[in-house]
Amino acid sequence: MRGRIHALVSLAIAACVLALLSRNALAQDVTEPALKAAFIYNFARFTTWPTEATAVDSFQICVLNDSAVAEALERAVAGRSLTERPVSVTSVAAMAPKKACRVLYMAGLPVARAAEVVADLHDAPVLTISNIDGFVSAGGMTQFFFEHGQLRFRIRLESAKRAGLQISSRLLIMARPQ
Repeated sequence: MRGRIHALVSLAIAACVLALLSRNALAQDVTEPALKAAFIYNFARFTTWPTEATAVDSFQICVLNDSAVAEALERAVAGRSLTERPVSVTSVAAMAPKKACRVLYMAGLPVARAAEVVADLHDAPVLTISNIDGFVSAGGMTQFFFEHGQLRFRIRLESAKRAGLQISSRLLIMARPQ
């Protein structure tokens, strides 16, 4: 039964990713940044924030140190909304405040620096995502990695709970162990 549920959830998320990608890339090959952008958007869709965290004008997805993913996200979320707010994508600097972000994707940093960025959020309701090796072990919430040529992810549920976020069981079922 669990295997069947896992297969159905995988199929549903794959359909969401394909729908998101096909909207903007009908005749193009799927690029790694576009695939990551689709996953980031869907992670946000399957996460619940505390009410006070969503009482803002827009749902802000921030990207640190990855302009290709930021551009792909801008295309992917154009005209979309999350938590009943329009989605905006912002590239942020390493030293800039990030507490206004609802999602923070970071790449290209040493894991120790990524851990500092996460620690600077002081349990703010920000879903942290990265492709940095060791990111979830360093306190981040979601980490991308490739396994047999496929994009996979890990989730550190304790970090999400500490920030007041609830991650859907649909994502947790698909996550690889830490």
